[in-house]
Amino acid sequence: MVLTVMKISKRNRQRGVALLSVMIAIAITIVISNEFGTSTSTDMIAAANYRDEMRAHFLARSATNLAELVVRIQQRIDNSPMMKSLGPIQITDYADQLILPFCGSDAEVRDAIGLSPSAIKGLGADIGTCGFNGPFGTEDDKINVNCANVDSAWQVTQQALKALIFFNAYDTVFDDNDAEGWHRDRDMQVSSILDYVDANTMHARDRGTTEDYGYESLKDRYYPKNNYIDTPGEIKLARGVDDRFWTLFGSALTVYGKCQINLTTLSNPQLIAAILFLTAKNPNDPVLLDQRRLFLLASYVAKAKQFGETFQKPEDFVSYVKDPGASVAMLAGSGGMAGSAAGAAMSAGLPGLQPGEQLGMELDIAKVKQIATTGARKTYRIEAYGEIERKQKTKDGKPVYPAIRKTVTGVWDMGVVPQNVRKPPTPKGAWVFMKED
Repeated sequence: MVLTVMKISKRNRQRGVALLSVMIAIAITIVISNEFGTSTSTDMIAAANYRDEMRAHFLARSATNLAELVVRIQQRIDNSPMMKSLGPIQITDYADQLILPFCGSDAEVRDAIGLSPSAIKGLGADIGTCGFNGPFGTEDDKINVNCANVDSAWQVTQQALKALIFFNAYDTVFDDNDAEGWHRDRDMQVSSILDYVDANTMHARDRGTTEDYGYESLKDRYYPKNNYIDTPGEIKLARGVDDRFWTLFGSALTVYGKCQINLTTLSNPQLIAAILFLTAKNPNDPVLLDQRRLFLLASYVAKAKQFGETFQKPEDFVSYVKDPGASVAMLAGSGGMAGSAAGAAMSAGLPGLQPGEQLGMELDIAKVKQIATTGARKTYRIEAYGEIERKQKTKDGKPVYPAIRKTVTGVWDMGVVPQNVRKPPTPKGAWVFMKED
């Protein structure tokens, strides 16, 4: 059998190499193009995000400028005898509605004033929206722990803190150790907060004693401030103020404003119960001895504004606490907006009361005036935001990514004198705290 050996030519051996080379080149080109496209898209989205974050930032700052304008107008109203004669006027309670014509969307502007933003220059925001997260709050209805540095108010601040945490419902907080394993009773806890702030180095201002709370022995050691603190969050540095304590009592503490609590702005039942405990004419009043009834009465005081009641002077507060039902009934017959609110409350019935049950207690007016006051607000807590909606949409027209929002939280204090002013004299009032999230 003869085998025929065929000689493969050099040309035949190289056949297909060019096709393979072209395919490899195309594959590499596709990979590079995809990588370039992905990188470019990422950079474009990142640039758009940075642009929108900047827009949201300046929208939020614009809202804070409008907030300052509203507060300044409120200050004029508070200082005007003619406006005072008309009764309490608090436009800051409607600030979130007042800002809509200037910062709202097209629909919000039309709903607010009945005009389109295109009809009048300056209405609405050209890009995005801004506004306030609800009405302006206040720090006047809290205990100012910085008053530990005020000799005339130190003792009242101490009593208020003790009354705040006194009730039996909070026993478990002090029966157990704090988050760092430190055991304290109520007196020790109040002393640790005040001693962290006050300028002296004596324990609870007792001569011959020293502040010793073991800050230097902690894992991250530090020392007490022994001076005014700048933000409420710093109170958590005081020994024993862990997350559990702060969750229960943090909303009643502040470092801004005056040393007396403003009865006109009260809204925290815990703090109201503490005030009732401190100012009761009879220490053995049946309401004080029954914590359910005490906190129920405190809740009625917290809802006084909803019932149409405004405390123009401490005597109004004392009269309301003595018999909330009678006060609401009297308001219901007075007519006007307050009468409508009180009438609605009477028709619904005061919640929590048994049929025929009366609730109230007598307060000592001298004690009330020692710890609390009434009048115009001195501080305002404001949350202003700016929001930009992303342009990327799904087929259904829904945004692919959530809107970019910047929120500026600020505290305005009417009693602070601005240090750097261009054209003195200037009215009192300045931002004492501002934080952007």
